[in-house]
Amino acid sequence: MHFTGGIVDLCITCLGNDSVLQPLWDSMRTDHSDCLRSPLFPVILTVSSYFVFCLPYLVCDIMGDRWAWVQQFKIQPGRRPTASTLMHCAGVTLYNHVFFVLPASVAQWAWRPPVDLPEKAPSLLELLAGVIGSLLLFDLQYFIWHLLHHRIRWLYVTFHAIHHEYSAPFALATQCLGGWELVTVGFWTTLNPMILRCHLLTTWVFMVLHVYVSIEDHCGYDFPWSTSRLIPFGIYGGPSKHDVHHQKPNTNFAPHFSHWDKLLGTHADFSFAPAVK
Repeated sequence: MHFTGGIVDLCITCLGNDSVLQPLWDSMRTDHSDCLRSPLFPVILTVSSYFVFCLPYLVCDIMGDRWAWVQQFKIQPGRRPTASTLMHCAGVTLYNHVFFVLPASVAQWAWRPPVDLPEKAPSLLELLAGVIGSLLLFDLQYFIWHLLHHRIRWLYVTFHAIHHEYSAPFALATQCLGGWELVTVGFWTTLNPMILRCHLLTTWVFMVLHVYVSIEDHCGYDFPWSTSRLIPFGIYGGPSKHDVHHQKPNTNFAPHFSHWDKLLGTHADFSFAPAVK
């Protein structure tokens, strides 16, 4: 018991210690100051993260039955993306990045001055609180946005229907969106850390994590290390819950967590699970 208490005390000390992340932050400020201060850095960070995180799932989809040990975790094992669907989603993603992300990036670069890098790093506790707070705030924003775009037919047909062309989601379908939806998601992702007055390091960690969990929600696989399996008590939805949304579009509107759907009666559990050997 004394040993366990010592571990807990050590964790609490580390979380509240302002100096834990300071060496990392000092190194980043010293060695990469010009890059980090650029208005383009958050865009480059999120776009590159998106393609890096998509790649492993894309390889799993392409390998198919040749990787039976992976396919046992496929949520809908009989429905895999074809070459044409992968190319379609890649084309939509490329189109959105060329005609929406790139102009917004150029505008930021031209009109926004380089950001100031604070000398002090956040504590681990501040970083975790900022990341979780930003995720929770985004969850509420997107829940409302998503619900409205399903309940108001004009919004659904005009902006959101393209994302529901596939009832069995896969990683590259994550950004198979209308331009309006991509801009909205990007706006909230940028705005929320500002609202919560997060440190820049916290902001960047949130952006990368948000990209990852968004891709994981759409990946079509429920691995043992999926975020929803690591977070207890069913408070996080994850890929299986979002897969249900693509099969039953009037359920599971929240992008990540499950509390809003449970409170408002739109929650639906996954009715079947992949066989785990």
